[in-house]
Amino acid sequence: MSSSANIINRIAALAAHDAGRRGFSNSALAQSGLFPAAESLLSGERTIIATGFCIRAAMIGENDGPPGALAIADALCQLGQEVVFVSDHFSSGLLEAGMRAYDMRLPVTLLERDQATADREISALLADFRPTHVVAIERPGSAIDGHRYSMRGAVLDDLVPAADALLAPGEATVTIAIGDGGNELGMGGLRADHHHRVMYGEKIFCATRADFVIPAGISNWGGHALAAALGILAGRRLMRTPEHERRVLEALQAAGAVDGCTGKADLSVDGIAWEDYAETLRALHAAGRGSLT
Repeated sequence: MSSSANIINRIAALAAHDAGRRGFSNSALAQSGLFPAAESLLSGERTIIATGFCIRAAMIGENDGPPGALAIADALCQLGQEVVFVSDHFSSGLLEAGMRAYDMRLPVTLLERDQATADREISALLADFRPTHVVAIERPGSAIDGHRYSMRGAVLDDLVPAADALLAPGEATVTIAIGDGGNELGMGGLRADHHHRVMYGEKIFCATRADFVIPAGISNWGGHALAAALGILAGRRLMRTPEHERRVLEALQAAGAVDGCTGKADLSVDGIAWEDYAETLRALHAAGRGSLT
């Protein structure tokens, strides 16, 4: 195995750190597709990144997902690739705030809650943009019964239309999924082996598969891990510093984003306080930086 592959596998393990003790990411680590996903994405041209997970109690998106999506988009833009976001009105303001923190301006397709309308929007985007890659990060995916669920087993269909069609655009498109609980879009390839490790897993675990899956303790960590892995393969630093991530989270907080576990507009993510959250970011950044010195 090459030194780059060894480092990227180390990065995958760091991103899978189960800080919230949810029992999923560490058990699924052996099936992480971080290295092949980064290898494929490096040669991409046009990437759709889908994110945004509405928290019903706050009626706004959480702060896990958009920061990781922005990190991936930033890395791809540095590599000269075209990127389009897919989200919804609950998370649109969060992506806009995050893009300002990155000094980035990218198109965003916002899916309507009506399924027929959302289907038309997805179909039009796939036809017009012709993606070489689609990345889903912390976006609800459809379970085997066709519903989208929260981690507590609540149906989200009235808030979140199915976006599973994004992961079936055709043989010429490579699909990548990042998630931390199994109910996220693209996690279907891990369902058989890991649904029993997730609370309500039989019910909520996504059935739709991606070509490559990246399990993470917090989905944002998976996004930063993918940016770091791209940097290793490209021979340049593409992952931003943890200090920059704090500025992004502060921007999202000001825009109303909440912690998906606590429901509060804090800098914590998935119930993990900033300092503990940043510790993994520092380790990811150091691993990627060390490979380029």
